[in-house]
Amino acid sequence: MKKSIHYIIGLLCFTLAFTACEKIEPDLFDKGANGAYFDYEYAADFDRTLNFSEYIVGNPDTVEVALKVKLLGYLMDDERTLAVKTKEIKGYELADVAIDKVVFSGKEYEKEIVVKVKRPAVEDQMYAVCIYLDGSGDLGTGISGRNEVNLYVTESYEQPAVWYSHILTYLGGWSKEKHIFLANHTGDNQFYTSLYDEEMGMHVFDAIVALNVSAVNVLLASEPEEPIAVDLPILKETEYPAYNEPYFWNAYEEQLGVFRAGKFCRFTTMLGGSNTRDIAALFASDAAVQKMEEEAGNFHKDDVLFMLNQYYEYAMAGTPLSQYKELFWVELQNNVNYTVRIPFWWEDPKGLGAGAIVKKYFGEYKDDKYQFMLKTMLKEDGSADFVTESLFPFVYDAVKNTFVWDNSPFGTKQLAGEERLKECYRLIKAANDKRPPTRRFDIPEVALD
Repeated sequence: MKKSIHYIIGLLCFTLAFTACEKIEPDLFDKGANGAYFDYEYAADFDRTLNFSEYIVGNPDTVEVALKVKLLGYLMDDERTLAVKTKEIKGYELADVAIDKVVFSGKEYEKEIVVKVKRPAVEDQMYAVCIYLDGSGDLGTGISGRNEVNLYVTESYEQPAVWYSHILTYLGGWSKEKHIFLANHTGDNQFYTSLYDEEMGMHVFDAIVALNVSAVNVLLASEPEEPIAVDLPILKETEYPAYNEPYFWNAYEEQLGVFRAGKFCRFTTMLGGSNTRDIAALFASDAAVQKMEEEAGNFHKDDVLFMLNQYYEYAMAGTPLSQYKELFWVELQNNVNYTVRIPFWWEDPKGLGAGAIVKKYFGEYKDDKYQFMLKTMLKEDGSADFVTESLFPFVYDAVKNTFVWDNSPFGTKQLAGEERLKECYRLIKAANDKRPPTRRFDIPEVALD
């Protein structure tokens, strides 16, 4: 091998410190030597622990550990091999590791050795291996005391220190299964650190609730092949969780109606509360089915009121009536007295001018009057096609900041815009006139073309 005019300033023997934080200060070495050593300053670096519980995402079979190695002596132009071997550590079962051949190219004087560590066969058991520089290759050992690294390997789970307060309330008690699931769900081995603000010394409430919601949605997305092992709480309606429809909801839709997160939470609370692990069985119980039948009418009424509130919001969004049904729709029953609210175009809170037109035909708003109007048009249009807001065929024009007539056709005569409004008026006025005088609503007389 040719010697370069450049050489590596090396170090000779040292005494390994007994304390982990003590810095190693070896003596100078013979510049004519050719060797290698583990390039660390502190004693703690020569005793390492690898816990597979910190490498959860993707459930890797192996984890790579990098060890820094440096050469002593003169730089060379030729390649040189470094013999790296393993041996047992007394008192420990041997950890399963693999190390590829280590070769230093010409002029290369430092590199990282990659140690591939296999996941332990048994959890909560400590394995160990000593990784040492053998000196049998082209490169000998460089510095006494820097030729070995002890690696301890385990897979042991424990509850994170931040797992209390809001985390405990919204994610439930800690378990290994839950820890592994949440790590893989978030793609973050240390997911729990994002739930606690170290600087503020407090839990991050929004992040905790958001994790509950996203995790519950995943667990209840489809019927599992195996029973769900993770017991995340189903939050209360008052906490506004944005849950998606669970896989078992459609089996009870006749009693519970269309899915809404608030309804799901409320009914779960009625059943005594539950979690992801046993919620499906709870819904399938005889007591739950009986409760569904008892509450079916109330849930249906709630859905209708929710629909009316949604439709109120759709108006200012410029949504045409033709889209209302696909966005949210509940089939009305003619024999039910629904709780209602004033429609947007009747109230006209933005002063767009539609309110004056509605009042011209129907007078001032009253809940019972509007209930009567809905029943009249429901009977005319049929429950399968009736959209409550079709009585007020207006749409918001954002450019002009005003209303225009909606051209969506509705009813048996498929009328749109002003003609639809007039047709509704004819039918409602005729039905009102048939009522006993004492029960008639105040609906104005309007001359129609």
